[in-house]
Amino acid sequence: MRRRGIRKKAGLLALAGCGAAVLLGMAGIGPVATIFAIFGSPSQPFDAAHVPPAPDYAGADAWLAFPERGGLERSTPPGIAAVDEATAPADVFFIHPTTYQQKDVWNVDYRVPSEFDDAVLLGQASAFNGCCRIFVPHYRQASLYALEHGRPAVALAYDDVARAFRHYIAHENGGRPFLIAAHSQGAMHAVRLLQAEILGTPLQERLVAAYVVGAYAPSNFGTIGLPVCDGPRETGCILSWNTSQTGRTGAFRLIRNQRYWWRGSERTTGQPPAICVNPLSWRRQGAAPATSNPGSLPFPKRPARDGDRRLPALTPHLTGARCDDGLLKVDIRWSAPGGFHDILGLLYGSYHLGDYGIFHAAIRRNAAERVEAWEAGHRKP
Repeated sequence: MRRRGIRKKAGLLALAGCGAAVLLGMAGIGPVATIFAIFGSPSQPFDAAHVPPAPDYAGADAWLAFPERGGLERSTPPGIAAVDEATAPADVFFIHPTTYQQKDVWNVDYRVPSEFDDAVLLGQASAFNGCCRIFVPHYRQASLYALEHGRPAVALAYDDVARAFRHYIAHENGGRPFLIAAHSQGAMHAVRLLQAEILGTPLQERLVAAYVVGAYAPSNFGTIGLPVCDGPRETGCILSWNTSQTGRTGAFRLIRNQRYWWRGSERTTGQPPAICVNPLSWRRQGAAPATSNPGSLPFPKRPARDGDRRLPALTPHLTGARCDDGLLKVDIRWSAPGGFHDILGLLYGSYHLGDYGIFHAAIRRNAAERVEAWEAGHRKP
């Protein structure tokens, strides 16, 4: 009987570890994916001649979110309204995280739906519907296994993101100011996209800010012309943070010993510290109290079957935050409302899934504020 109990407990721990790895796979970076890779891999080696078909960004099915569709990204909490897309002063190009949670492919067919698609739109992209039209491209994302073991698969995913961005600029942007926003695997691609497609080009003048969240972003971006933001109204700058419970260290796996794109090639050595900008003060230094957190959104569940797309009421003053050693430290009490604790927080102290939601109202307010500041700085006399 005792042996059976021990086996049962071991099985539950293994299941918890597997579950954590699946969720951590949304990070899709470095050692994180290695955990999941233990449990399997694609059955065939990567073959560029046998990859899923490329998205055609002239077609509607190539976009997870696109203006005038009235999609989930337009959802708002009670008492908050989305901007009228016809008069929105700016756009956001949002690169979604890993949403496919299997291990059987190198690159994911963009036509395969994921239960995380809705969560991305509801809990992340919606933070920008107060200021912007929202563009979220599908792309042949690298799978969990490929993120650690398949650099050609990662390159293929990035190529789609770059093509989507070029299509957006050529056919949809119309000379408007824009934000880059991303999470996790999407943030990894954003680090490269900023360097390859925006910095040093005329587009840089129209870049309001880049929210490169939930992944490693090198703090020396300023040396190549993109300063790290250090104020709520600064524009033409980059922000990043990785949320971690105070006193826990598991989230370091997201920002240390990373493979990242820098000045034309991937690097694995000479890594500078990670960017951390506090999304409650929008400063790199100092702590912000819980009273400065206007509202947090729990990790979204799938929409109700009746099509109700309202977000729940936000929780004010959930936690304060401070940047410490490259991580954004928070203290979310166990008595907090449901939806703010998950297996990542339990096992690793990582609030990776809440990188946007914990600061939802603050991000929403700040995006609008930066757009306003950009407009003020570019008004003709």
